[in-house]
Formats: sequence, structure tokens, C-alpha cells
Amino acid sequence: DGSDEPGTAACAGRPGADERWFYCPNSAGTPRYVYSSRVGDGICDCCDGSDEWQLPGTCQDLCEEQGRARKARLEQRRAEMERGIRKRQAALADAEAEVKEWTGKLAVLEAEEAELLKSLQARQEIQRQKRAAVVKEAEQAGREVAPDLAPESKKVSEYAKWMEKGDSASEEAGASSSEQVCSDKVCIARAAVARRELRQIKVKSGALVDFVEFVYASGEPSVVGEGKGEEQEPFDLEPGEVLVEIRGAQGGLLDRIQFVTSRGRESKAYGGSGGDSFSFKASDGKMIVGLRRAVGLAGRVTGMEEALFRPLTPAEKELEDAMGLVQEAERGLSAKAASMQELQGKIELAAGAHAAYQSLNECGTAQLGQYNYKICPFGEATQGHVRLGRWKGWASDARHVGLFDNGERCFSGIVRSLRVQFECGEKHVVETVREPSQCVYEATMTHPAACDPRDFEESDRVLQPHEGHVEL
Repeated sequence: DGSDEPGTAACAGRPGADERWFYCPNSAGTPRYVYSSRVGDGICDCCDGSDEWQLPGTCQDLCEEQGRARKARLEQRRAEMERGIRKRQAALADAEAEVKEWTGKLAVLEAEEAELLKSLQARQEIQRQKRAAVVKEAEQAGREVAPDLAPESKKVSEYAKWMEKGDSASEEAGASSSEQVCSDKVCIARAAVARRELRQIKVKSGALVDFVEFVYASGEPSVVGEGKGEEQEPFDLEPGEVLVEIRGAQGGLLDRIQFVTSRGRESKAYGGSGGDSFSFKASDGKMIVGLRRAVGLAGRVTGMEEALFRPLTPAEKELEDAMGLVQEAERGLSAKAASMQELQGKIELAAGAHAAYQSLNECGTAQLGQYNYKICPFGEATQGHVRLGRWKGWASDARHVGLFDNGERCFSGIVRSLRVQFECGEKHVVETVREPSQCVYEATMTHPAACDPRDFEESDRVLQPHEGHVEL
């Protein structure tokens, strides 16, 4: 098996010989192993020259010189690590204090949520009684109950929808209970909503219609759309005037929109040209009080919100007021639940195995070769203007390794990804970046949160054949 020739390369070709190592004592330097195939090859792999003992005079003993240099490197590295450890310990102490503070706030929010829930239940009971009176009144008058004052069996609590699905549930539920109407090639949903008095419409547009804002006599305005269009002259409604028609054009995006009132007044046509034309009018006895649009830049119109136009009876007015109080309580509960969810997320991160990274959350940068690199834990990693990936999470197979995925596609179609090994350091610095396979990147980055006092214990170990020097 070659064990009779531990100091020579005589058995290098035998099976198993590649696993045989030669030990370099390297007195005054760093002991290490080298592959036995490198012994007696005329190249000085051991700083004391012991691997070339068959060729006397070939190697000088450089161990003392290398030992001094290594000691200086270790002392510098140790000082950096100690500063990094102090930063890490301070960050963990801050995280512990924050967790304590957040836990206290969470307890307060939970108590407030319980009180709000009691208030909501009381308001719902009043609403149920008022609605029963409206239904009875409608039956006696021989008319249908207005959709926005519909019986409870047809309505779902906004708070319940939020708790089950999140903020988007309200829009989804509204769209599912609405009626679809079409104008030529354009079809949208027509939904019944609570009564609101529309006072003004504001638009931001350019070649496309970006934002549309509905301003009411009371309550928060309704803003739909995304983009950076220019602010246009607003369209004001006169007292007693309501919106009864919307016109425009759209394809994948909203190209143009115009508003028409009950008195026949028309707003200017906002936006540009293009798209399929449409015209949607309010149902009989209804007024238009809002729009729904697709998510994204200049999203197309997907829905039209209508409310009852005729004067309300006293019973209907009482029900509308009761519904408003219920919706107010539901919004309060939804906001409280969102705050609790946010705090719980913070507590989980700050109390987890990588708590120090959260407290010391900074981006690392460097210019390596022709590229500027920026790696942001919990954010994005970039190479110049190219996104290498978005934060995915921590690797399960290694310590202090962060993963980024969903980067920009390469010309070959491969989606870029990045694996980052965080190493102990006082500052956040990207040290190396390489691309072992096409569009798959690996990097090392110094970070105080990676500083572990246990790493000092490895400073006196024997180097393995693949290692050139000690990296604490």
C-alpha cells in the first residue's frame, strides 16, 4: 500500500497512493501535510525543505521567515476578528433588548385586539337589527333591497377576509360578487359598494393613464393605478351632480379615460390614443364612485364601483351609518392584526440563529476587476447594473452562507444565482466573486455577524494539502 515509502514518491502510481500524505515538521513555521507525489520533485513544498531531502542543498529553510510573516498576519487578523466579535456581541445585545420591547408591544396589541373584537361584535348586532328593518320596509314597499345594503348572508366580514387571505382578499371577494358588463371588445366587472359622495377626480397621465384619484366629501380618497404620469387639471363635480359614465380606450394598459356626469358635463380625455374604445354607464338609479384596475404601470380598468343614487329612507340611512361603524371597526382590527404580524416577524428574525445579521444589516461593496459588486443581505446582489439575485435565505448545509436567486437571465436563458460565504471581519466588504459555472456565482464577504470566538481555536492546526495558509 506504499506505507514503506512515506517520504518518497516511489509508490505514487499505486492504488490508494494519492491518499498518502507527507508530513512537513516546519519547525518555527506551520506544520503541514503535502501530497506524497510532490516529494522529491525538485520543488520546495515544505518551508524547511524536508520534502526534498533526497536533493541536499535544493531548498533553503524559510520557516522562520514565513513564521514571522504568518504571526504578523494572524495578529492583524485576530485584531480584526476581536473588533468584529465586539460588534457582533453588541448587535446581539441590541437584538435581545429589541425582542423584549417588541414582545411587550405585542402583548399590548393583543389586548387592544380583544377589545376591538368586542366592539365589532356589538356593532355587528346593531347592524343586523337595522338591516332587518330595511328588509321589512322594502318588502312592504314592494322593492328590492339595494345591493350595497344587502342582507348579511350575502356579505363577508372584511376583517375575516383579511385574516384568512390577507389584504388582497377584499378586492377578490368584491370582484367575485360583481356583474360583468362589456362594451365592444372591453369587459369589466360592475360591483355594488357603499354610498359615497364624489366631489373631484384627479388624474396623472402622459401617453397612458397612470393614476386616477377619486376624492369624496368625507373619508379617505380612492387612488388606483401606478406610474409617473404628469398631474392633469382635476375634474370637479358640482353640488347634486354625480358620475354616470366612463369612456376611454385600453388594451393591455389604460390608454385613455374620460368622465361624464348626470348633467351631461364631460371631463377632458386624459391620456393618449390607441387601445379598444369603451363606454360604461351606471345602472339605473346608481352612480359611479370608483374604479378597479389591474396591478402594474398604467393597469387597465377591470371594474367599476357603483352606489345607490336615489335618496335613502330613514331606515336605510340608519343602516348605512351602522355599516360604516362596522367597517371602521373591521379596518381597525385589520390594521391591528397587520401590526401584530409585523412584530411577530421581527421577533422571529431577531431571536433566530442569524439575529446579528439583522442588527448589522449593511451592504458589502467592492470593485473586483472591471466590475462593481454590491451584496445586500436580505436584499439584492448586483454586478454593476446586472442583478445576480434576490435574497432567498440561509443555506441549510453550511454556517454563515446566504443564498440569492431569481437574478437576471443570461443570454443562454439561465437565471443568475449567487451563494455567499460570510467571513469574520470588522467591516462589510466583498472580497471575492467567481463564476464556477455559467451564471452561477460564488462570493466571500466579510461581516461582523460572522465573527465567532470559537474560530480562534483553529489557529494552531496542521495545514491540509489543499491549503496554502491559515485563514482564521
